[in-house]
Amino acid sequence: MKKNALLFKLLLVTLLCAAISSCTSGPGEEQKFTGYLFAHMTHEKYGRLYYSLSRDGKEWQSLNGGEIVLDGYLGHPNIVRGDACGPDADFSAGKCFYMMGVSTSGNQRHPILWYSRDLIQWHCKELSRDIFDVSEYDYINEDVYLGAPKIFYDKDNARYIVTWHAFDPKVPKGDPLWESMRTFYFLTSDWEHFTKPRRLFAFEGNDAAMATIDVILNKENGRYYALIKDERWPETAPTGKTIRIASSESLTGPYSNPGPSITGAWEEAPVAVRKNDGSGWLLFTERYLEHRYCSYEAGSFDSPRWTPVEIAAPEQGRHGCVIPVTEKEYQALSNL
Repeated sequence: MKKNALLFKLLLVTLLCAAISSCTSGPGEEQKFTGYLFAHMTHEKYGRLYYSLSRDGKEWQSLNGGEIVLDGYLGHPNIVRGDACGPDADFSAGKCFYMMGVSTSGNQRHPILWYSRDLIQWHCKELSRDIFDVSEYDYINEDVYLGAPKIFYDKDNARYIVTWHAFDPKVPKGDPLWESMRTFYFLTSDWEHFTKPRRLFAFEGNDAAMATIDVILNKENGRYYALIKDERWPETAPTGKTIRIASSESLTGPYSNPGPSITGAWEEAPVAVRKNDGSGWLLFTERYLEHRYCSYEAGSFDSPRWTPVEIAAPEQGRHGCVIPVTEKEYQALSNL
């Protein structure tokens, strides 16, 4: 009896210590975000990777002396914080960051998966172009950037979704070609096995023929939200060349028809990031005719209005993404 009583007391002490620890330490230093990283290209060197850093998402400082931070990268940078690195990585533990790019040589470019543990040292492996094959839908991937693939990590279900846009080859080249763009996706949990590509959206009514590019997914309160560039021309649709939001209870849909425009016209490459103070979201878009970035904010994805925010984005910063970083990551990046 005395032994059982002692074991019971030890169990109570252990549970009490665990409870105290969870209440006092919070999410831990590694999970507390204190800044933002902007990974982007520039107008002069389109497709190459540059970094800028910010505490508040408004004032930005270029890193690495304003020079390219990753030799060999080519693509539309979209970094996602994912799960632990795979067995083929040069490291065996720790969270991985991932982004997609394309090969820099050859007659037909291939997708490249880039992965890193610290956002500074990157590794890569070539993926098969077959995982992007959308020929059964009578669509074709554009050769230069493979439809600018974007990654979202669905943490609750431990899987990644890669989205990109492809075009209808029956449509003449030029302006009509962009109005044929549709968004496709595949899923993976290990970057070794991939589902077959599928169409992501099946909009109805006035949006049934909506061209879509630059799709970025987010999750809030158990619901999935897709930031979409309506790639129709303003002469075709009032919402053409603006950013809109569709939502779904499931990662792969069905998604609702997108809501009204949340930006002005001639904006693309949207990326939304939670504010580190927990007060809502920051949305960044490229005003591509002016070769500059702008920003908006809202309390949630269901907000009817996204309010413009003044930012001092890097000059000539183009097509990129913004992610929150921890203090450890911020300090390491600031030394570039």
